[in-house]
Amino acid sequence: MLLKKDIEKSFNIRNKKKLFIFELANNHNGSIDNGFILIRSAKKISKSSNINFAIKLQFRDLKSFLYKKNRIKNKHIERFKSAKLSENEYSKLCKYIKKNNFTLVITPFDEPSVSKAIKNKVDILKIASCSNTDWPLIEKIAQTKKPVICSTGGLDIDGIDNICNFFNHKKIPLAILHCISVYPTDDLKLFNLNFIKRLQLRYPNVIVGYSGHEREDNFLPVLTASSLGARIFERHFSIFDSRNKYSADSKNLKELISQLNSNIELLGHENKKIISKKEVDSLNQLRRGVFAKKNFSSKTKSLKKDVYFAFPKINKKQLEPGDISKPIKLTKNYKKDDALVTNKIDSNYEIIRKYVHRYKYMLNEANVVISKDCRVELSHHNGIKNLEKVGALLVTLINGQYCKKVIALFPGQKHPKHKHFKKVETFHMLWGDLQIIKSNKIFNLTVGDKLDVFKDEWHSFSTKNGAVFEEISTESIKSDSKYFDPVIDKTDSLVRKTLVPIW
Repeated sequence: MLLKKDIEKSFNIRNKKKLFIFELANNHNGSIDNGFILIRSAKKISKSSNINFAIKLQFRDLKSFLYKKNRIKNKHIERFKSAKLSENEYSKLCKYIKKNNFTLVITPFDEPSVSKAIKNKVDILKIASCSNTDWPLIEKIAQTKKPVICSTGGLDIDGIDNICNFFNHKKIPLAILHCISVYPTDDLKLFNLNFIKRLQLRYPNVIVGYSGHEREDNFLPVLTASSLGARIFERHFSIFDSRNKYSADSKNLKELISQLNSNIELLGHENKKIISKKEVDSLNQLRRGVFAKKNFSSKTKSLKKDVYFAFPKINKKQLEPGDISKPIKLTKNYKKDDALVTNKIDSNYEIIRKYVHRYKYMLNEANVVISKDCRVELSHHNGIKNLEKVGALLVTLINGQYCKKVIALFPGQKHPKHKHFKKVETFHMLWGDLQIIKSNKIFNLTVGDKLDVFKDEWHSFSTKNGAVFEEISTESIKSDSKYFDPVIDKTDSLVRKTLVPIW
């Protein structure tokens, strides 16, 4: 299975970047000079820190593509003929695209055009909506092993399943574009952009994007798709008077890209809550503080009865109302109306509660539901206060003829090196990423991967962004683990683990 980071690299969208494709299609109108003008115009409006850019050409081998005896009137035939360029002219356009540091994307509509695209050193091959059921063409594209973008216009969920399964099976990086093949798309009901969310959930190892055919001044679909998590965008581009109603000009695309860039900045981080100093200072000016209701000594045992809450806080270190329910150690005597600035104690109870809540909602993120009658434990080999660095959540689902656990790790958390004398384990990834070091070999696991650990095999595991996985083994046997660290090994398991009675 391809790793998500490798798939992202194939489409030039590492580090949360997005890719915007200028679709030239036939808008050069059969003139190589027009093609050069379009590329230069795209270059002028493609400056952004959050977006990478590509230019897409369409290849048709008209000798084989068009039926020789056709006498049926079809508006597209004359358009294809009028926009024809020679192989040499297409080659010059491809070189010029790369010279201007664009990713080169080509849509081949027939098998000979696939070979021509490869000859021109294409970076990404595109399957148009009209070709997403053309399996001889799709198979020819797959033979190149190039990354593939496929538009899904007119394709039902079974058809999308077929495309994703085909390219995933061949281990070819794939992106799919939610697409409405109506030119132009005016009816808002047709967009159905919420379907992007289903595509993301259904195909976790596929990049999801949006290909639009809305009118040139309609920015809303792209911005909405971006907000829903789309990573690749495609818009038809032309600056000539002959452009169609769904091709945007440079003025409109410049504005669209500017707004898209702002949208990306506005969306921020998926996994990181940003709390600025400015926000903290602002809230501190609005919070109530804790004050002494009467004189009392540091030895008082009824603090809740001896204090009151009032606005504003008069000291940055002053206790707030929420602190009163936590264990507190008084370090001095207080007089009436004094602001309390005493020390809070990090009790094990508070620490355990914090970690339990964090694990619980992490499992929600992973969409893993735990039965109510399971045994839940916090494993903390270096003490409960260091659990965030070393430890794990252990949920025992069954422990009989075999044992099955769900194990969760915080981002950056690790489980120390150890081995088992009797039991054999199988790790099966459900969510996130996991690195297992087994017998001095490194194994990087992602969703769907599994790994066997046999008895007497030294192993440890850790995660960068968080992990949830199943551990299936022979019956969980007491005292079956030996730790490489002698301090951990000598510590009783009852000390290294904390049972969570209420989950």
